Amino acid sequence: MIKYRKQNPLEPEKDAEVTVNLTPLLFFAVGFVMIRALLRTIRRN
Repeated sequence: MIKYRKQNPLEPEKDAEVTVNLTPLLFFAVGFVMIRALLRTIRRN
């Protein structure tokens, strides 16, 4: 998870915080690579 916080000292009510969760992307990437490898081994035989 990546957190970015932007603070405005003159106007504290305008503080912004952005949170990005990379866990679903990691699961997708691992699953994609595994399925691709599985399909390649099936096609070879």
